[in-house]
Amino acid sequence: MEIQVVNNGNRTSSFVPVIGDRTTELLGRLSQKLDADEIEVLKKETSEILSFCSNPHMLEVQSVTNLVVGYVQSGKTMSFTTLSAMAVDNGFRMIIYFAGTKNNLLDQTTKRLRKDLMSNGQNMQFYKLHENPNKHDIQRIDNELKIQRVKPVILITVLKNAQHIKELADILCSPQLQNTLGKQGVLIIDDEADQASLNGYAYKNSKAEEWEDDEYTATYSSILRLKSKLPNHSYIQYTATPQGPLLINIVDLLSPKHHTVLTPGKNYTGGKTFFKDEPGLIITIPDNEVYHSRKNNLMECPQSLVKALQLHLMSVAIVVRIQKKEPHLSMMVHADKEQDASEKFYNWVANLIQTWASMVEVSKQDLAYQEMYQSFKQIYPEAIKEYKNHNEPFPSFDEIWEELPDIVHDTNIALLISRNKTKDVDWSCSPSHILVGAEMLNRGFTVDRLAITYMPRHSIGKSTADTIQQRCRFFGYKRNYLYSCRVFLPEDTILEYVDYVEHEEEMRHWLKENKDISKVEQLLIISPNLNATRRNILSKSTVTTKLNGWRQMNTFQCIEENAHLVQWFVENHTFTLFKDYNTTDRNHRYIKLSISEVIKFLSEYKCQNMPDSARKQATLRYMNYLSQNDSHPLQYAYIIQMAYEGEARERSFDPETQRVKNLHSGRSNSGALTYPGDQQIRFEDSICIQIHYVKLKCDSMQWCNVKAYTLAIYYPEDFAINYINIEK
Repeated sequence: MEIQVVNNGNRTSSFVPVIGDRTTELLGRLSQKLDADEIEVLKKETSEILSFCSNPHMLEVQSVTNLVVGYVQSGKTMSFTTLSAMAVDNGFRMIIYFAGTKNNLLDQTTKRLRKDLMSNGQNMQFYKLHENPNKHDIQRIDNELKIQRVKPVILITVLKNAQHIKELADILCSPQLQNTLGKQGVLIIDDEADQASLNGYAYKNSKAEEWEDDEYTATYSSILRLKSKLPNHSYIQYTATPQGPLLINIVDLLSPKHHTVLTPGKNYTGGKTFFKDEPGLIITIPDNEVYHSRKNNLMECPQSLVKALQLHLMSVAIVVRIQKKEPHLSMMVHADKEQDASEKFYNWVANLIQTWASMVEVSKQDLAYQEMYQSFKQIYPEAIKEYKNHNEPFPSFDEIWEELPDIVHDTNIALLISRNKTKDVDWSCSPSHILVGAEMLNRGFTVDRLAITYMPRHSIGKSTADTIQQRCRFFGYKRNYLYSCRVFLPEDTILEYVDYVEHEEEMRHWLKENKDISKVEQLLIISPNLNATRRNILSKSTVTTKLNGWRQMNTFQCIEENAHLVQWFVENHTFTLFKDYNTTDRNHRYIKLSISEVIKFLSEYKCQNMPDSARKQATLRYMNYLSQNDSHPLQYAYIIQMAYEGEARERSFDPETQRVKNLHSGRSNSGALTYPGDQQIRFEDSICIQIHYVKLKCDSMQWCNVKAYTLAIYYPEDFAINYINIEK
């Protein structure tokens, strides 16, 4: 067996990955579609990711979280497939894949692993694959872990769903597997890590006053429980959309120590290609043809959809039949998240294709035939426009027309919605595929050789950056047929994507230049260049209920880190006494700082529970929004150190919820001086952050008498009123 040690430059690490047989074998097969330079980049970046993982040769308790950032449809799956092969070469015994929130994504990932790693059965002795295992699989997994001569790695694909992840945790904590697996190395690969696992908490519009019971917490909690059952594991988050909200959550909740930015292949065509370098590939859908179930529920097939279908059929004629560059091409129609809309558009597409199929069968002298001929001929200039602009050869219209009858008859149309039990798309069955769907065609799903995209989705307000990009199924490796690609979008959506391209490139630059991910987080929050893609700051109900008055935080998961931060902060700043109340327990001091300094402090303060992470995230975004108010920008905020001279103040604590029951001391009279209560230690002209040093009082041996810092934040009521008025 030839083993190659990969040198990571000046980086010192006790774990230097090797390139063994499994990686070499996989890279050998991948070399059929990647050139030597691309193989070398893939090998180097994969080695970097693995080198920052826990050392599988050290059978001890280890836990590492890393972040991997790629472009949409740029080869993230290839990256984690190669990472899996390299993990086998380096002694990992189990790899768990969170493979999306829908069954089609789970199935897609499972099939990809079976094809790329297992080589459709040829490598079965090295890999043992289980999809959504249950308790009946425990014995089989246990037996596979006991194989000694080859020591296969156990691959487990699981839906990113609280119940399925909980069931997997139950399996792994069974005495049988606990004993066999022990402290051997495990990788957890979270595909689309910003979906369900972490993202969305601060966007929620719940009427509740706190975030404690938000609906996605169950998935996050199940992931934490699974991690707790694996003493030696590395959690690798793959994403194409690590925007500010995701980064804040990641830094708080799972604290990635390292991040890697993936380099796309040479033939990758992403946002920069479509919205900057080749704007001729984008076609605007007229406003009156933009679909909305209430505001514009179209009653007849829009002409822009007819044009898109014609361009699709002509692109198949050019690329597949005449130039013979690809075996097939696809078209995607994504009208709305509602399934009724998908059925409506599917019927229009199916009826049009059938109508054209009937027209090409009649005599060439027939009026229907002539009408169809002229209709397609009018679209011909658009079909060959980009070829002509780039001085590339293109066929005549008559050459294309000669191919069209057979293509029309050989077009596969599929409706992909959850209530329609559609079989898997057989890409090899036809040269022409048209997929119509709702959320099943959203993030994570790969439309093979997608050329024409028709997406007339109406968006109320500004979309979030991660949402608009994850609809980019039209990104990918399309250089070979790029000039036959077209993307149909509403004008507002096009502008959003143009904004996003600038955002994405700037974010990737920051991630490459800053190895400390917390610095990137702060840049994403405060950079004015990114506001255009994040105008939807917070809902009005969130501001009026959750960011109004006093809100208590419970940050008892990173006690030591937060203690170091607070101690450094108070030692390096000069405070002013709030008011002399004659006792150390009631004397507090404050400092008035610029918004950017307060954002920096709060960014660095750790919250490893979902409700407080959401609260922190929303506060940071709220402060940034207020600081950029055109008429009265907020320039400063206050940090108040409570009882700064005294000992930690004793507070009742619930170990189960890890919450202090009553953080603030109440009003009291002490001789001639009345103490107004902790909640009155504030200013009304800006946001105030109180730092409390507390001693926990409870029956738990783990928590009783623990001393820790925690925060309370005051949001003046006037700010909420002004926010509502501005947002109206």
